[in-house]
Amino acid sequence: MSKTSIPIPSGSVSEDVPAWLSADAAAWTGARPGPWARPFWSVLALLATVVAAIATEPVPVCSEAAPCGPDWIGMVQMGLAIGLLYWQARLPELALVAAPVLAVIVAWEEFPSAGWASLAANVAVIAALGFGWATAWARLAARQRQRRLVERTARSEHRRVELAKPLTRGAIPISAGLALCAVAVGAIVLGLHAVHADEGQATRATRTEAEVTGRTDMSLRVRTLDGRRITVDAFFPEDYSLGTTVAVLEDEGWRRLAAEPYDAFGWQLLALAGGLPGLSLLTTGLLARRRGAALHHGPVPALRVLERLDHEGMTRVYAVDDAAGSTPLFACTCIPVFPDGDEREELGAETADVHAADDTDDVPITETRLHEAVMLGAPYEGAELASITTGTDGTPMVTRTIGSVRLPGPAKGPAEEASADSAGSAPSLA
Repeated sequence: MSKTSIPIPSGSVSEDVPAWLSADAAAWTGARPGPWARPFWSVLALLATVVAAIATEPVPVCSEAAPCGPDWIGMVQMGLAIGLLYWQARLPELALVAAPVLAVIVAWEEFPSAGWASLAANVAVIAALGFGWATAWARLAARQRQRRLVERTARSEHRRVELAKPLTRGAIPISAGLALCAVAVGAIVLGLHAVHADEGQATRATRTEAEVTGRTDMSLRVRTLDGRRITVDAFFPEDYSLGTTVAVLEDEGWRRLAAEPYDAFGWQLLALAGGLPGLSLLTTGLLARRRGAALHHGPVPALRVLERLDHEGMTRVYAVDDAAGSTPLFACTCIPVFPDGDEREELGAETADVHAADDTDDVPITETRLHEAVMLGAPYEGAELASITTGTDGTPMVTRTIGSVRLPGPAKGPAEEASADSAGSAPSLA
């Protein structure tokens, strides 16, 4: 493979744009959070402690003094715990808010009635939440450090990215997120309405004492004091021993146990199924839109770099003095920004051997030479970037990222260039 990079056409960018050298790139790489802040550890800690807390939680017995009604706080607890398993890995902004909320709920709800085993498990849950919060904070702080380092390297050189058409970044996830959140809100409203209707029915019902004479998986057979034998639905029939007395509420064909009010579990499950992905999509879309707007609506740092499109369609970025392209700093998926339809068709024909058609598997990506480029924006985990680079025929081309910026693993960076050269290939990005 030729190691001669394809230059940017003369006049397409100013000559005074600073270069991103390996020394500056090494400082940028070193600003990443430590291995302890990898999402894997916080997710594993939360999953293990939540499972332990569920296993040791005392099971309440339904009674008239403590009826088994809908548990809305429990729904929130479950939703936040499930959501945090994803948010700690992909959305530290959301984890930074959700972790303290869940910790407060756990302490408020679980501590007063917990036994020693359950108390220890819930303390471990709060510790895991604190660890997850610290990792999210470390990752966000690392992004700030990396942005400042890039801005310092770029000095006063900032450029504005011209939009070919209105900004649409994040529109699809925002729309989908709003729709799913609307489903979740509707499920909560309908669940509350069903609970209210059940309470009204119970208020009008006649209370009857009855003896338990038999049980099935989902009901009790009881005999009332006046000799009637009836069957009543039960969520927890195992809680009622044969021969015990239970209270049954009856009202014109409607019947239930006094200790088991209407359980809105179905509506709660629908609320979680819609609310968790809805909130995640909405947050992802808003973050993408904010980052895209910051990239296109204001001056951004500009640095000279080298780029290479690999055989998987990923653009790998290198320091300017890494002429061999041995140590990628990060990777991202980029698409051309076309000013109009005519130029889109023209540039699409020019770069057909680089950007394979989406619906064709037979067109290989053959261009893997290094290209000189000007990177616009500050790279970090999840950043939005643009670049001024060259097509395969040497004509200038503006590209922008789609999807997240992928950073190398903790052991990869410019300092490992020598070992990468001896291996004969570029290190993989995690």
